[in-house]
Amino acid sequence: MNFRKEFLFSFIGLMIVCAGIPVLSQDNVQPGDEFETLMQMIRQDFVSNPSIDGALAKYNEKDGSFTDVDYASIRRTNWPPLVHVERISDFVFAYTNPKNKYFGEKTLYDKIVKGLEFWQERNPWCHNWWYNQISEPQKLGVLLIQMRTGKQKLPAELENNILDRIREDGGDPAKWTGANRTDIALHWIYRSCLQQNAKDLAYALENVYNPVVYTTGEGFQYDNSNFQHGQQLYIGGYGDEILKGVTQVAMYTRGTRFAMPQDKLNLISKFMRETYYAVMRGKYMSFDVLGRSISRPGILDKSCTALFAKRMVELDPVYADEFRDIVARMEGTKAPGEGLAPKHTHYFRGDYTLHVRPQYAFDVRLVSARTARCEYGNGENLKTYFLSDGCTNITTRGGEYFNIFPTWNWTRIPGVTAPQLKEIPLAASDWQCMGTSNFAGGVSDSLYGVTAYAYMDTYKDINTGAHKAWFFFDDEVVCLGSDIRSSSSEAVYTSVNQCLASSTGAVISVGGKQEMLPSHETVYGKADWVLHDGIGYLFPQGGRVVAGVQRQSGSWYDINNSVNRKEPVEENVFTLSLDHGQQPQAATYAYVVVPGKRTAEEMEAYRKAASVEILSNTANVQAVHHKKLGIWQLVFYQPGEFADGRLSVCVDKPCTLILKDADTRHPILHMADPGQTRQPIRVTVQVKGRKGGEQTVEFRPSDNPVYAGATQAFVLDF
Repeated sequence: MNFRKEFLFSFIGLMIVCAGIPVLSQDNVQPGDEFETLMQMIRQDFVSNPSIDGALAKYNEKDGSFTDVDYASIRRTNWPPLVHVERISDFVFAYTNPKNKYFGEKTLYDKIVKGLEFWQERNPWCHNWWYNQISEPQKLGVLLIQMRTGKQKLPAELENNILDRIREDGGDPAKWTGANRTDIALHWIYRSCLQQNAKDLAYALENVYNPVVYTTGEGFQYDNSNFQHGQQLYIGGYGDEILKGVTQVAMYTRGTRFAMPQDKLNLISKFMRETYYAVMRGKYMSFDVLGRSISRPGILDKSCTALFAKRMVELDPVYADEFRDIVARMEGTKAPGEGLAPKHTHYFRGDYTLHVRPQYAFDVRLVSARTARCEYGNGENLKTYFLSDGCTNITTRGGEYFNIFPTWNWTRIPGVTAPQLKEIPLAASDWQCMGTSNFAGGVSDSLYGVTAYAYMDTYKDINTGAHKAWFFFDDEVVCLGSDIRSSSSEAVYTSVNQCLASSTGAVISVGGKQEMLPSHETVYGKADWVLHDGIGYLFPQGGRVVAGVQRQSGSWYDINNSVNRKEPVEENVFTLSLDHGQQPQAATYAYVVVPGKRTAEEMEAYRKAASVEILSNTANVQAVHHKKLGIWQLVFYQPGEFADGRLSVCVDKPCTLILKDADTRHPILHMADPGQTRQPIRVTVQVKGRKGGEQTVEFRPSDNPVYAGATQAFVLDF
């Protein structure tokens, strides 16, 4: 027996044990048994009992087509011809399922054969490569594997022709990266099993696992984020795809020689637990990590991805309880925040910050000269321009933004400072358009953090800039803006939030007097705070507040031309913004987001307690002190000094800082370089009343450039 055959027989023996199937002795193993066993596991993954009456009504008996399918369509998304393959697949699963009324029916078998023959002869071709090389070959492969169990098999010539089509059109996985590589490898697995091709099977499995590495290209980043389409954040979207494929194959091969290597399993588990599922609140994913798919109906609902966590219960028993909790939150058997531990992460590769508490989640998406703006290719996500410019996602329940996007005012994406343009511009490139800011990043001690953004956009008629910073604590997030300037002819707004309105409305306090927000946007000159849907918004330095709860409308087609849904969509929307006027120069803003407040009395009590102090909000320095926690957080946009009588900090280069335990002998200083300059930074700290004078530390960048934006910690000694 040659090595390859012996290897495969050993492989299949282990697989059979895992599947609970009686083990065959090596003497009794027949050629092809290993492939059949793998196919059986694939069938179990796709088992279904579809209702096909509706599709049968549209079936053309004459040639095997469907009367309502546009086979000549050249659409790049939601490609109509693929419906043909999906319906024939449903026919196959109905034909092979003993519980289906069409089980083993000869007339249905004839329709399946004729439908596949039509597809082969018609040979539809999509202008979007993804359908030709991933979606279609995958669906055909699964269809053929299932049909092998039918009462009557497909004609051998027809099956072989389809397999040839899969191989010819499906491409080579090794020529791709990230999720695309895994997706192509999947249909290689299907075809290899059907053709009993051991060489191609081994090649396919190698390529499934190959993307599960840390990289500086597309794929999993060293900060535990994920990129696709260049240096573009894609935790969802393409993140969904790679997890779907990798966990799927890992289940097929669990306990075998082809099982996912432990180091790769650890990487996948870490990404899923600490990033992928961390950006979900209940079953809803944050809107700013999905790329262009944000413009697709229903996309925030990630219920279907609970399957990946269920697989990990089996694949990674060390963290099985954690994955079970994830599933419970996604399926609603546990509250969205139940079981969550407080955590703060700045993804220095992805220009993304995630702040999680059991009561709420708050994130920030930036774009720099190192990362790409959110894309708008294939006619999708057409109003995305400002989405990457410091947008924030604020959730307690999870569904605050679900399907709001057709009705959004896209100049008022939460967190963004932008001119109120009549038309949203398109970036210079639909794919991989890099940002321009050199100073975008943050510092984190894993529990608290600061994120800073030196925003400046000279593209088209925008011509707007600001120094924006977010200071994260337990019960609040302090949001500061300084040096706001613009030559745009339109008024410049900073959007605090724009989300679905609560049925209970919203309350605003002006000069200590409370009233309900009206059903239209209203300008308030000296607002104290606003309370909506359990989240308070405090304005400690006042400002021109624009707020309302009003009906807004739009259509999915307005933001995604690939979705043929032009009917109007209307939603009640809560909007809250700060108006900086036309062509502001050196304008500022300050607001504090306070989740977990339900009544006006609670908001008033919080305002009077004044847990946080805004110590500086200038073009050079932004600084906040949390009195209860004893934490100072600072952003230096220039070399310089900050002093408030209790604390003095001097830096020789721009940076972000956290100082904790300043009243002890050994304060802890966390610092990072948002510019990722890879230059040393000297910081001198002096605390009033502490003996030993001042302390100076030097931030020395890592020798590895991928960690240029990472946080470093220093213990001071007074």
